[in-house]
Formats: sequence, C-alpha cells, structure tokens
Amino acid sequence: MRTNKGVGPTSTAIRAAAATAAAAAALLVLITGCGKVADPYASDKESSSPTASPTSSVNPSYGTQYLAENECAALEPGKKDVYREVPCGDPKAVARVTYRMESGKAWPFSATTCSETTDFVVDVPISLAALENTRATGEGYACMRNLKPPHPGDPGGGGGPRIEVGDCVHTGPKKGDAVEEVACRAKSKKNGATHKIIKIVEDRFAFGFDDPCDYKADAVITEDPLYDSDPTKNDRVLCAKKL
Repeated sequence: MRTNKGVGPTSTAIRAAAATAAAAAALLVLITGCGKVADPYASDKESSSPTASPTSSVNPSYGTQYLAENECAALEPGKKDVYREVPCGDPKAVARVTYRMESGKAWPFSATTCSETTDFVVDVPISLAALENTRATGEGYACMRNLKPPHPGDPGGGGGPRIEVGDCVHTGPKKGDAVEEVACRAKSKKNGATHKIIKIVEDRFAFGFDDPCDYKADAVITEDPLYDSDPTKNDRVLCAKKL
C-alpha cells in the first residue's frame, strides 16, 4: 500500500535491510533521497449438482472446485486466514475470486499471478486443511477482491502483489531503514507514508551516473526480488516523491 517540489537525488546511498521472507516478496532499498482505478465481475456461478471436491461440508453446492473463479468466500470464525466458500449473496461473504490457480504457492504474494488490484490471496491447502481438520496437502491459491471497500490492491491502498505507481511507502530517516508499502491515507500516523511512487522503470540498473528517474524524484528505490534471473540489474526502479 502529498508532494514537494522535486529535486535531484543526492549521491548518498542507503541500503535497506531485507524484509522477512515469509511476509515480503521483495527487498526494497532506498538509495537516494532528500526532501516527493469499479470493478465489474461476472455473476457468481452456482450449480445444484453435488460437489466433487472438496467435501460438501466445505463447498456445499456452488460448483466442482473450492473457491473457483467468480465464487465468494467468508472468513471462518475463530480461524485466521481461513476462508469458507459461500454464495456471493450471503451476508457473510467478504470477497470474490478473481483468478484461481490449481498449482503454485500463495506466498510470497508478489510471486503469484494475481492482478495488481488483488486485495489478498487465499492459500487453498491451508484453508481446506483447517476446515476439514486434515493435513495440508497440494498447492494452489485464489486471488481475492473485497466485495466492499477498502481495496488494498488499488493504487495507494497499501496492499496488492507489488508496489505500483500511485502506491505509497514508508522509510525511516536513518541509513539502513527498511522500505515498506503502506496506505497513502496513513500519512499522518506513526510509520505512515513518507513517499509516493510516481514512476516505475523496468529492468534498470540504479547505480552509476545515470539517474533512472531523470532527476524528477526525491527518492529512488530499487527492488530486488528473491528470485532474480539477472543479478546485474534490478527488475524495477521505483521513483518516489516525498510526502
């Protein structure tokens, strides 16, 4: 998950510590700094035929796959990050599946194939294991979009798979401070937004004499994914304005 007049970044380099791998998809490092889309979905698919998998206790009669695309989910009471499939008209429904993968892992979030406006992701094996009191097996995940605001996946919302233009980040004033995405609305709060992303340059090397942000940013942030096919380049360079 506001601006001052832009000035050229200084030569001071700040390298941030790596974020916790289980919770973060990328290492964000602040290297310079000084002074700065309704969402239509298809109607829920329902079927009167018995479910094939998983058991009827989890997925009663709303298709043959648990949390298939366009189906809805409700948070299971008393269980963190565990979701039960329900009809989209159910008052307890909180989010709809926008994309479903039968293989792959839900974390790190940025390694999924979810769209940039995805609010959160459901780990299918974890949810099924908790609901059916069995051991988690297999893989797969569901990309989710909240039925009602807020939408963390929207620009400035503080969430989503990756940082995009319009998102905000927080960084401390000291060298080595970690950079993390936060909601732009949290500017005045502790650990709130300090910079807003105004431009993203793909596949650029951020060091040297060339400024990838054309001297229009107050801070340049590099993103080093955990799995980088080309270690000589940063996958993305994030240009930010101070708030």
